[in-house]
Amino acid sequence: MQLVNISKTGDTYTVKALKTFKLLGLQLFSKVTSYTISPQDKDWCAADKAGDISEKTKIKLNKWLRDHQRFIEKS
Repeated sequence: MQLVNISKTGDTYTVKALKTFKLLGLQLFSKVTSYTISPQDKDWCAADKAGDISEKTKIKLNKWLRDHQRFIEKS
């Protein structure tokens, strides 16, 4: 999973991530997925589908947000 974009609208943060699917080392396809978090929920949710997100993905999203939040707040 690679970071594409982080943005803030109101109190809600939106993260776009590129997921690449590989088989035997060959890239099959890539897909951009959006995730959102709001201060009221305190939990990540996928913007395009209503399903649970794995703990590994939540940890990565929290790290990205923590690393980039100060730059988002400045602008």
